[in-house]
Amino acid sequence: MSVYPRNLSTFLNRLSGYNKNNVKMNVLGASTANTGDTIQVDLPTNSIVDLSSLAWSFKILYSLSGTDNGAGADDTYSPPINCEGLISRLAIEVNGQTLCNLTNYNHLFHALLYVSATEDYQRQRMVAQSNTGTGAGGSAVAFDNTLANFAEAARTQEHVIDSWVGFLGSAKPNFIDTSLLGNVRITITLAGSEIFSKSNARATPSYAISEQHFSMDVVSISDGIYDAMVDQMLASGAPLEIPFKNYFSFTDSRQTMDHSFNFHVASQSIDRLWAVPRGTRGDEAAGLTATANPVHPIVGNDNQIFRYRTCGGQNFQFQVNNTLYPNWSTPKAQDWWQHTKLAVGDQGNMLSGSYPQSMVHYTGNFFVYACSLEHQTDGDERFVSGIDTRGAAASCMFKSGPGHALGGAAPNDLFIFAECTSSLRIMANKVLEIVQ
Repeated sequence: MSVYPRNLSTFLNRLSGYNKNNVKMNVLGASTANTGDTIQVDLPTNSIVDLSSLAWSFKILYSLSGTDNGAGADDTYSPPINCEGLISRLAIEVNGQTLCNLTNYNHLFHALLYVSATEDYQRQRMVAQSNTGTGAGGSAVAFDNTLANFAEAARTQEHVIDSWVGFLGSAKPNFIDTSLLGNVRITITLAGSEIFSKSNARATPSYAISEQHFSMDVVSISDGIYDAMVDQMLASGAPLEIPFKNYFSFTDSRQTMDHSFNFHVASQSIDRLWAVPRGTRGDEAAGLTATANPVHPIVGNDNQIFRYRTCGGQNFQFQVNNTLYPNWSTPKAQDWWQHTKLAVGDQGNMLSGSYPQSMVHYTGNFFVYACSLEHQTDGDERFVSGIDTRGAAASCMFKSGPGHALGGAAPNDLFIFAECTSSLRIMANKVLEIVQ
């Protein structure tokens, strides 16, 4: 604690020669991209960049094509309401080495969003991250997605993605000096047509991205103190270590929620395990009708691809090397909710948020089950305190049983995410070590 009065802090905490500006970065190769394409961008070189300020701005044109079967009925399609649903994979390379490779990125993002987004944040996202239109009185309404008789048509939206999962959103510190790393390249793989909900199999939805660019804050400190400090540390042989959240993805498909799904994780710290079940697409429409609640704007607008539900499952548990987490199971939905909020550190926090507004919302539209394996603090400290499985990958299992009434029993696709703490260790002469 400082012994000086707070009103003197402006004189005591001065950064000399400090300058910050926001710069624009063009994508590599073609400036346009279509369904399933790859987009790449390099971060500014020899610069101190603020990862938390990274933003991707683009225009997107949604379209639908097909053959009219003569029925004369309109065909409909629905893109994901959250534009992050367009990202299938996010990879980052540092000086030619793969730092992280997040597959099923769109499902991971939605799972984290559903259990942690406050109501204010949800409303703020409706401006630039959601596929919504404007209704009477300026209210947000569902994206207009009807195409009459399979005629060629298109709908245009403009988005800015500025919330990121993994290294870009969790690196500590978030100010990174790229002169110490070499080239830092971000690769985004766009999702295919599987992210669309559509009324029949004859239609083929697609999208095209144009007018895209990235931007971020770049900082310079010209008084020489920062450079001297970093040079002295690297010269001493001590590496600069940047911890960040990394995610490993696993998938399984079953006819019921009777799962005993095995997977393996090798990491210096397994922090959390996430289970995200979703009804298979052939059964989605019927299963969601009973659970949808128009009181929540997302339930009324979003397609079923990013709606997660229990699919009739219960008694959820994870197992890591023969130890159960938690060590007891329950058929009660309120216990699953409590376990998940405890895992994200929100139990009892009156300022926390989530998408579900009722237990029916949770089990039928936004179901995520999580278990924490790490030490949690109230501040911004980063402890590597999860389960260490380096050298011998941990044998893990997700266990669940069928029989629960909520969420609708159905064939399901199961997404498992292992949330880990990885580290980027920076040494002299751009020598890098990545500890998973």
